[in-house]
Amino acid sequence: MKKNVYLFLFLLLYGLIYQGMAQAAKEIALVIKVQGVAQVKSGDGDWQTLKNGRRLHSGDFIKTEKDALVAFVFTDDKSMVKIRSQSQIQLNGERDQKGIKKTLLMTLGQIWSKINPKGAGYKMVTPSGVAAVRGTEFYGDVDVSGKTTIIGISGLVVLYNKVDSVLVTAGKTATIEKDKAPILADTRGFTPWAETDDTADTLDIEFEDANGVRKKLRLKYQE
Repeated sequence: MKKNVYLFLFLLLYGLIYQGMAQAAKEIALVIKVQGVAQVKSGDGDWQTLKNGRRLHSGDFIKTEKDALVAFVFTDDKSMVKIRSQSQIQLNGERDQKGIKKTLLMTLGQIWSKINPKGAGYKMVTPSGVAAVRGTEFYGDVDVSGKTTIIGISGLVVLYNKVDSVLVTAGKTATIEKDKAPILADTRGFTPWAETDDTADTLDIEFEDANGVRKKLRLKYQE
């Protein structure tokens, strides 16, 4: 009888541990800032209000409203991404021995990415092409037609589609449209908007104390 009880407890504990490991394996990023109105959706679920501290899973969708901004970091290497207003993305991540192979599907909007060079890799996929990076800081823009613009800040971005590819370095801007070769030029008249966001390195968490009083805990994020 005792053996059966021990076996039951072992299987129960193993199941809880396995479930926790599976959940952790699916989590790929953590939201560190939400400014304005933004929403998140997992799988076939309903859209929910996106808040600071939200854990993002592979397959999650995010959309931002007017004047909104969302910042999140990947849990394996602390690579950071910021999304501006009226943007639509989907996050995907596949874990291997080096970390999370990150793929960001972007159908509309503006984005800034700062990718850790020691990570497992990062790709931004749009209707007109793919931006593959490793150890790179860059801005991306996708308009309503699917036209994609990549602005290099540091490192190297390979922007390509089935027609051709270009290498985008610091000080260069590349544009690409569906079924057309990408065009590379010098960057002119661009203001780096992510650098003016001086609060994206903090995480505010709201909670209630024993008396039901709502309080806010601010955590400092180090890049």
